[in-house]
Amino acid sequence: MRSTARPTGLALRLATSILWLLSGMLVFGPLAALLGAGGEALLREPGDALSLALPSGRQATLLLRSVALSACVALLDLALGVLFVCAAWRFGQRLAWMRWFPLVMLAIPPYIHALAWNAMVYRLSLWLGAVPPHGFWMSVWVMAMALLPAGIGVALAGLETVSPALVDAARIHHDDTTVLWRIVVPLASPLLAVGSGLIFLLSFTDYSVPSLFGVNTYALDIFAEFSASHSPARAFLASVPMLLLIILVLAGGQRLLRSVAHLPVPGVSPWRLPPRWTPAFNALQGIGLIVAAGQIAVPFAMLLWLSWTGEGFQTTLQSAVQELRLSFIIAGAAACVSLLLAWTLAETRGRRQSNRFAVWLLFLPAAIPAPLIGIGLAALWNHPGTGALYDSALMPVLAVLARFAPLAMALAIAQHDRVDPLLWDAARVFQASNLHAAWRIRLPLLAPGLVAGASLVFALALGELGATLIVAPPGQATLTMRIYNYLHYGASDVVAGLCLTMALLTLTAGALSAISLALWRRPPGSPHLHAQSHDSE
Repeated sequence: MRSTARPTGLALRLATSILWLLSGMLVFGPLAALLGAGGEALLREPGDALSLALPSGRQATLLLRSVALSACVALLDLALGVLFVCAAWRFGQRLAWMRWFPLVMLAIPPYIHALAWNAMVYRLSLWLGAVPPHGFWMSVWVMAMALLPAGIGVALAGLETVSPALVDAARIHHDDTTVLWRIVVPLASPLLAVGSGLIFLLSFTDYSVPSLFGVNTYALDIFAEFSASHSPARAFLASVPMLLLIILVLAGGQRLLRSVAHLPVPGVSPWRLPPRWTPAFNALQGIGLIVAAGQIAVPFAMLLWLSWTGEGFQTTLQSAVQELRLSFIIAGAAACVSLLLAWTLAETRGRRQSNRFAVWLLFLPAAIPAPLIGIGLAALWNHPGTGALYDSALMPVLAVLARFAPLAMALAIAQHDRVDPLLWDAARVFQASNLHAAWRIRLPLLAPGLVAGASLVFALALGELGATLIVAPPGQATLTMRIYNYLHYGASDVVAGLCLTMALLTLTAGALSAISLALWRRPPGSPHLHAQSHDSE
């Protein structure tokens, strides 16, 4: 037994170390290349570098506009999310799962919402004889609709951390609406603030929707700077204000998380009995439900209608077979590699708990704007010795991994931490070998998180644009790039079938991820949690 276990354990540790090194290179490689190029430019021409890093004039205006747009999106989504959750609390037990259903729509790319809402608003404006809205506020609305599932998820995660016992005690003295605003919301405010910050960052780093409505943002200006100068150093230095703001938001979120009073129990509402709201608040909740229903219905209804009245679903799909095939290859490869890396990270966490700082540090690049990931990859691989790699279809895969692999790793770690620690201890004590325990015990326990992470990476990879647009080789465009180029020139009817295809694909992958996440409601080996959840309901 010992003579076979030791070599197996040594081989497993060696393979794990190699995969850890590969993870660091994939995730931190683009950022390291940008830091190196920016530091070199700062030493060579400090005056020019500082002028790029300190925004003034047009750059300062773009930064303020981007902050204002993203703040409006975050506040609107948070308000709509709270209204939706408050209305969903009145659902019966059989329909309680429906409050999580809108989260599946988060996988649909924002530009699909832009096409659908723009087409609907344009035709309504023609019917009413009004001027179609465009610009800043249209960008806010469409981006808010694209990220509304995140707002609902934030509201659920925050409001359902409140203990039902506290709500029951407060309901003795106050009506339910007062209890909500004086007890539930203040106790949930740390998580609500953190979630709003994440929505802010998602909007702040995305330029696709504002650019389609003629709004220039700071993220788009970084892409324009690189396109004009072909200098990764200049693009990185121009992005310094944006990166500092991102770090500020992330640091504030980490600080707020320390003040969370309770941990959420999945499927448990803080109201043991359905709440009774005031008539005015019921009306506001009705608005929230209508908007949430429209967020789901409008994209599919408009895409179906445009596909029927335009060139047709089959025609547009046949014209993009090559792009669709390439998108599948890139998304599939990225999902498989992410699954392997996430499993490796969870395995390492299972054997050694002292690497928490390294684990959290690994997730930071997920907040980097997509154009910077592409620019960093260009700085890293666009050299004579690596020209063959840079001109291959592997570059979009690397871009997707740098952006979304940390999300799969985060889900794997979350799944690991939800499993009863006694199961991990039992696996270490009774294992025939490290490989046997990893394959027969730890992998099945981690499977829901791993499948959810791989499905999420696949869905997000299909709709990735910002980084892929920079590193995709000539003649190897993805389906998202083809759609975005058509939309940028106003050919919405032509690509409606392609957008419908993309929406269905991402929705399917997102649904698979959601189903896997739903398995977390019954964490293996946690009878105490089951009893707590049952008693609370």
